[in-house]
Amino acid sequence: MDSGTIIFLNGTSSAGKSSIACALQELMPVPYLHTGIDHFLLRMPAKLHADGDDIMPCVADGFLWVRSPDKRLRELRIGPKGYQLIEGMYRAIAALATSGLDIVVDDVVFDRRALAAAVLALVDLHVLFVGVRCPIEVAVQREQARGDRMLGLVQAHYYTIHTHGVYDLEVDTSLLRPEECAYIIQQRLEHGPSPTALQTLQAKLARE
Repeated sequence: MDSGTIIFLNGTSSAGKSSIACALQELMPVPYLHTGIDHFLLRMPAKLHADGDDIMPCVADGFLWVRSPDKRLRELRIGPKGYQLIEGMYRAIAALATSGLDIVVDDVVFDRRALAAAVLALVDLHVLFVGVRCPIEVAVQREQARGDRMLGLVQAHYYTIHTHGVYDLEVDTSLLRPEECAYIIQQRLEHGPSPTALQTLQAKLARE
């Protein structure tokens, strides 16, 4: 059985990844499973998460949400169980693709160790790694307007999420509607060269 295709969308919160994923599900001629880090986090117990601040620093086995006095998120720190979840998620995605399913992944890869886990699990599969970008002002405005996002999520990750600098394709959601982004991705898969971003990242990470 042939492995499925993985469209891996990476971008900050409120960049528009979920909207692109839904547009891809409508556009693609075969069914695509939409999953990502939010889906996995929602299925974990609340005790995996802890709140902290810069005055009384603490650690968490899962995820530590460091907030400013006005409750805005400043930083997200990942503990051992958090990394275990992230690594397991990528392995689960790889297993689904190996079974023949096509998958669109909606992720926020701001952490170097998480990036390495994604590359290790997925590098041997057919993965189109897509950077989903938009100006920080646009993402912050969306975060505030939506009302269902933790304030500060955009700024906490914005300047670290694309620092690895390697994608097969990038789209800017401040310039393009989700349907337009989905069409560009679909055309790149059908008519572009074979994706190589994860292989490039594997070599880059090995040198660091």
